[in-house]
Amino acid sequence: MQPAHDQGIPEDAGVGIAHISPDGKWLAADRCLRDLLAFSNGDFPGAAFDEAFEILEPEREKADRARLLQGEIPFYVAHRNAIGKDGQALPVRIVFTTDGARNADFILAVVEDLTVLRSAEAALQEAQTARHELARRLTNAQEKERTRIARELHDDIGQSLAILRIQMLRAGQPVSGMIGKRHPTIPELCDNLKSLAEKVSRISHELHSSELEYLGLAVAIQGHCREFAKQYKIAVDCICENIPDDLNGLLALSILRIVQEALHNAAKHSKATLMQVAVHGSPSELSLLISDDGVGFDPEEAKLSAGLGLISMRERVHLAGGEFNLTSAPGEGTCIAARIPLP
Repeated sequence: MQPAHDQGIPEDAGVGIAHISPDGKWLAADRCLRDLLAFSNGDFPGAAFDEAFEILEPEREKADRARLLQGEIPFYVAHRNAIGKDGQALPVRIVFTTDGARNADFILAVVEDLTVLRSAEAALQEAQTARHELARRLTNAQEKERTRIARELHDDIGQSLAILRIQMLRAGQPVSGMIGKRHPTIPELCDNLKSLAEKVSRISHELHSSELEYLGLAVAIQGHCREFAKQYKIAVDCICENIPDDLNGLLALSILRIVQEALHNAAKHSKATLMQVAVHGSPSELSLLISDDGVGFDPEEAKLSAGLGLISMRERVHLAGGEFNLTSAPGEGTCIAARIPLP
């Protein structure tokens, strides 16, 4: 096989170029093609072009080659596997042409390496599969949340209101069949009403944070941490510094939801006694750090579970253009770190 320049092939065209004879023998190849196959100029593969590029559709290519050499078509495209010196197969796309010349002395083959493209396609397919799975889990989670709220409104608050109504109708009256005993008075029933109001307020706060809307992200996070510590008896060290006052509302809500989800997961699984929540702002980004001293877990096993918590946190950060990292191990607690760029 002659050097590429002797056959009029540029050595640095940035794409694989070869001249092959009509019967498929090598005539010349450029540097890009030799690099693709991991061959030097002196130890290039055997005489046949097809030894280096495996034919995947032999019948179709045979017919296309005949039509090309007869001048019936100006070119044809084939997808093959490039077989390098190390035996590794790489997907390629080859355009064969004679520039329309009938009975040409050689065929020009332009080879395009599809390895990066195939990797990108695989990554895209994986991302689409992950998004579909996320959408399915989100739908299930929404339905479960709606069912929980409906049950809580009906079975708890609804029943309590019905009982309170009956009690108010009987307020202060004697209890039938029990001498000297009376039904609760209005002041006593006020305590029941207060408890109901707190339940309604809690449900409302879970659905929409008025603190976030009117007082900002820092106040909302600190308030939630106080409520969490009080409810679950887990100490929470919360620090919020330099958070912009004009922070985008959707971004602020995403960060609050991440903190809520992380605290909820810790209360449910970690058996932690201390948690740390830190949100720091700078002119260019927000950083979020949430850690606990709990039992920890294996992150790889967690990916296989049906839980939505970690996925939702990661997706919220990625949708904001940020980076999400989780580190944990059995017996070593859990740490969630996120960095989100600011416009």
